[in-house]
Amino acid sequence: MFYTLVILACLTSAPGACESRELIISDLAIHPGTAFMQAQPLVAQWSETHPAYFVQRWRLLPGRGA
Repeated sequence: MFYTLVILACLTSAPGACESRELIISDLAIHPGTAFMQAQPLVAQWSETHPAYFVQRWRLLPGRGA
C-alpha cells in the first residue's frame, strides 16, 4: 500500500508564504497508526533537507498519487 505525505511548508523568512508538498511513499506499514509513526521521521528529514522552510503541519493520506 502506498501513502501520500502532505506537508504544508512555509518560508522561514516569510511565514505567510506557505505551499503544499506531496511525497508518495510506498514502504510504510499497512496499518494507519503504524504508518503515521513511520512518517514522523520522514517529515523531520524533509525539514532538515529544506532549511529555508518550516513545517506548519502535515498529514498522511492513504492511496493517493500515481
